Amino acid sequence: MDIYIDKANLISFIKSKSHELFDDCNKLLKKQLNVYFNFPKNELKENQLLLQWITTLSQGIGDHNEIKFDYKEPSRPLKSNSSIGFCATKLTSAYLLEDEETDKFKASGCVLVGNVGEEIEIFNKLFLNQNDYNFEKKWRINGDDFKTWKDLENYSFPLTDVLIIDPFILKNKDTDTDTIDLNLVEYLKIICKDSFTKANIIVVTNPANSDYEYQEIKQKIINALTTVLGKRPKFTLILTRREHDRCILTNYKRIYSGDTFNFWNAKRQKITKGREISYSSLAKRENHNLAIELIKDVQSTIDFLKENNPEYIFGDKASNFLNF
Repeated sequence: MDIYIDKANLISFIKSKSHELFDDCNKLLKKQLNVYFNFPKNELKENQLLLQWITTLSQGIGDHNEIKFDYKEPSRPLKSNSSIGFCATKLTSAYLLEDEETDKFKASGCVLVGNVGEEIEIFNKLFLNQNDYNFEKKWRINGDDFKTWKDLENYSFPLTDVLIIDPFILKNKDTDTDTIDLNLVEYLKIICKDSFTKANIIVVTNPANSDYEYQEIKQKIINALTTVLGKRPKFTLILTRREHDRCILTNYKRIYSGDTFNFWNAKRQKITKGREISYSSLAKRENHNLAIELIKDVQSTIDFLKENNPEYIFGDKASNFLNF
């Protein structure tokens, strides 16, 4: 993952060295992220604080990390829609920015953005709000801290895309365990709660296990998310037997489940045989690389269907990470 940092934000971050999370944030910059500074390197000489800190940053840097200067991302002046035209890499990047319109850009809910003074807060989001150098968070289904999807709302971040892979997510219609409204729809509302854009929602599932027609599931998702996002989302349904994973990918995290994301029935009783749900932050280089491989695998499935069974792809066919 990449992070872009303005000079004022960097100075603010360095001045927060007394914060208990400061050393972990420094380690994150050294070991996991590609760091791009939005100012020339020669400006380090103008500030002794910056000069001393950059020396420590370069010590023990990870083998694959980049530290570069003289960027200006996003282009200035900032706008609420500055993320329009962003490639997939920039849509999974974090931004620490000093600009009169930073709050306006941040409010779009497309990418992680921090104003001056919010540096530690943004880093902690990459730690999944755990106040620790930790990129994984797990909950026991029906445990004390996870009885409804709402219990996970503090772990929702800005996004533009949601990719759901689950062979059973559309199963159990019109039975005592009818699950779609209380699981897929309700969970999407939680996942998207910090986004205010036309999010792209893609569901990949097994046609043999699908009890819903495309138009029916589409209407449920659009009705629910338009209220949350304030804008009409785009929805694509992919039917395939080629995918067997149970995971959800967004701009900043990957979510894993055991047998399905259908956790509860209409009586709020647990129906899954899975024990846990797990979040993985893409700020960890290993997780980010695995997410890229996942996208490649799904792209391969899409390419196969386009060639052999195009009628198995329904809807808007919109994504910032996949090509239809």
